[in-house]
Amino acid sequence: MEASDSYKIQVLPELCMKIIKEGAVFSYVFMKILEGRPRSYDRLMDKSSRGRVKALKKAVVEELAEAQRVLDIGSGTGELAVMLAVRGVSVEGFDINPAMVAAARERIKADNLTDYASVHRMGVDGMDGLPASHYDAVVAALVFSELSDDERHFAFRHAARILKSQGVIIIADEVVPCTKIKRGLHSVLRVPMKLVTYLVSRATTHPLVDLTAELSAAGFAIDKEIRSHGDSFAMVVGRLETADKT
Repeated sequence: MEASDSYKIQVLPELCMKIIKEGAVFSYVFMKILEGRPRSYDRLMDKSSRGRVKALKKAVVEELAEAQRVLDIGSGTGELAVMLAVRGVSVEGFDINPAMVAAARERIKADNLTDYASVHRMGVDGMDGLPASHYDAVVAALVFSELSDDERHFAFRHAARILKSQGVIIIADEVVPCTKIKRGLHSVLRVPMKLVTYLVSRATTHPLVDLTAELSAAGFAIDKEIRSHGDSFAMVVGRLETADKT
């Protein structure tokens, strides 16, 4: 037996258990099932992810302590928008799912935050209609893994256009792990949930292969990248470094 084989025999079970314990087996494709239940979406997401989804949204909020105007891509039920609005941040969000938009509006109204937050129905293809150099920050949590390559590139390009100079973008999403062993384990552990979700919703998600490279190509300098969930999840913070608004 080669040394590398011995290493894999010893390390693979440990890595597998680590990924499971850290919640990487909680597949973000499960969102596609829960989206049919918008009023219980956040509660079920939080329960199934063992609090990790809400924790990542809190992390996003902490990165935006000084932002005054924020665009929330794929707002869902408005949880992140409300978390920002209670801090006095002006938030504009959009989502393509009409049931999610309705739930977000109800939530914002119930929390008396209509002066600070709004959510409307739109897909990322509508971002070309947003004003240039208008926002301090653009955020998206568990959204870009649902988009096609063309949709992501379009969204990143217009995020750069609509941000003010030195504006911030924060993307928190499922990513492909860095190492070969972790990539293999993540792929295997993800398959059952991916299959079930597709059978129920006819939709799925795709882990992002190189999020930092895509953001860099759109004109953002990467401030930080925080990996978690067995290296299958990342929160990337970028800052606009180009003056090109075309």
